Amino acid sequence: MHRTQDTYPLSHFRQKTGEHLARLADGAIETITQNGEAVMIVMSPARYDALIHEVERGHLWDRSLARIEAGEDGVSSAHLKQALRDEIGRMP
Repeated sequence: MHRTQDTYPLSHFRQKTGEHLARLADGAIETITQNGEAVMIVMSPARYDALIHEVERGHLWDRSLARIEAGEDGVSSAHLKQALRDEIGRMP
């Protein structure tokens, strides 16, 4: 989860890049500011991929619920449970 204490000025990011990279490798997300305004969010590629995966999965759930509400057939609970087990096993 991103927290406001994970906010640093750009000058700190430049001077202590190694410290920032270590936190990012541990999964941190940081906000970098310039002149007191947020100018970028920094995270590791693995964290970004996980975030995008969550967004994509949310869209799939939304589409599935819409199909069910429209009266279309869904999938069996056994199939869904196995798909979730497979997905969780692949997550970073």
